[in-house]
Amino acid sequence: MGAQVLDARQRTSANSSIPLEKRSRLGKNGSPRLAAAAGPRNGSCMLKSYFQRLFADPNGTAALVRRLLMEQAAGQWRRYALAFSLMGIAAASTALGAYLVGDVINQAYVHKNLPGIVILALVTAVIFMIKGMATYGQAVVLARIGNRIIADNQQRMFARLLQHNVGFFADRHSSEFMARLTTGAAAASNVLNLLITSLGRDLLSLIGLATVMAVQDPVLSMLSVIVVPPAMLILRKMIRRIKTIAHHQFTGSARVLETLQETLQGMRIIKAFTLEEAMRPASTLALPTSRTNRTNGRASPIARAR
Repeated sequence: MGAQVLDARQRTSANSSIPLEKRSRLGKNGSPRLAAAAGPRNGSCMLKSYFQRLFADPNGTAALVRRLLMEQAAGQWRRYALAFSLMGIAAASTALGAYLVGDVINQAYVHKNLPGIVILALVTAVIFMIKGMATYGQAVVLARIGNRIIADNQQRMFARLLQHNVGFFADRHSSEFMARLTTGAAAASNVLNLLITSLGRDLLSLIGLATVMAVQDPVLSMLSVIVVPPAMLILRKMIRRIKTIAHHQFTGSARVLETLQETLQGMRIIKAFTLEEAMRPASTLALPTSRTNRTNGRASPIARAR
């Protein structure tokens, strides 16, 4: 008994000389604790740190999208749910129509079955009718949501402008406010519509068509899995270029408004001093370039190939 008490005292004195952060890793008998539960804990910490880095920049893409979803889309979630449901119906119709193409060809050229052709033709017509109605419905719903968001943003932006002092307006041109009230107010609606369309129509259509392709031709499906990742890398690079060009196009549109407004306000001076030839290069420099159309034209075939 005395030896056990002496051994316990020795272990206690030995543990007291160990630093606190190392002592927390030891068990009751001074042995290191097992790190069995450290794996899931480290994984959750890594995931948490990843999301913290992802949303660390308030002007980053992830932070701005989350802000749009919380501030703009949260109040319209019922209409967005309706639009998403209609997109799901359209995507299912697209996949079902692609699935019936093989049966139509077999009935027409292999079996030469006229009643089967008539039935499949009627079914295909009904499917595409449902798809058209669903596409029309989701477009109308998204347009109503976009108009509401644009109206709210313009009211908020105008109310915010009225709160600034005179010095704020003296440092900026009026064309900047006009561009913000027109293009800037519609930007939030365009981003949300693009996000919902990508997740609803495009993603669901991709899943449906990929399922049909995997059922009918597994070899071709495996080949597409190999081909798609390089195409996505090219498309990602083009999207970055479009983002830069869109920024320059916005500033170019603002310069167009600035040049037009200054020209109209100073028309008497231009006519009095015959400055028409001097003003033409200014309007030419303010016009946006056509690089956006070229980049969109290059990216469209890759986007459709998904």
